[in-house]
Amino acid sequence: SVCGALSGTLSLVFSELFSTASPRFSDIVRRAKEKGFTEPDPRDDLSGIDVARKALIIARTLGAASLEMHDIEVEPLYPANMADMSVSDFLSTLSTCDAEWGARVDHAKARNKVLRYAARVER
Repeated sequence: SVCGALSGTLSLVFSELFSTASPRFSDIVRRAKEKGFTEPDPRDDLSGIDVARKALIIARTLGAASLEMHDIEVEPLYPANMADMSVSDFLSTLSTCDAEWGARVDHAKARNKVLRYAARVER
């Protein structure tokens, strides 16, 4: 099997969540967008679709020629109700995710772990 963090943007977001004294998911995403590290619509990164596309390429290279995007499990980093908002509405509403992400980070830190967005492709 192949396992890896296939998105520079998501690696940055998760690294920042753990290297900042009091990380706020929404602030990290906004800063990354301002610096040009995300796509113009950050959901293109935060949806996990880019990682899924790369995983699909790897899987097909390893011989899974019939595998399609709908066969891949993807976990977006934001709630489904935020998918159809305008970019500006999405960014202004993203702070509603801060408490959940803070709790995830706290839970991981309590176990001496970190969070990463990884893809796993099994033969």
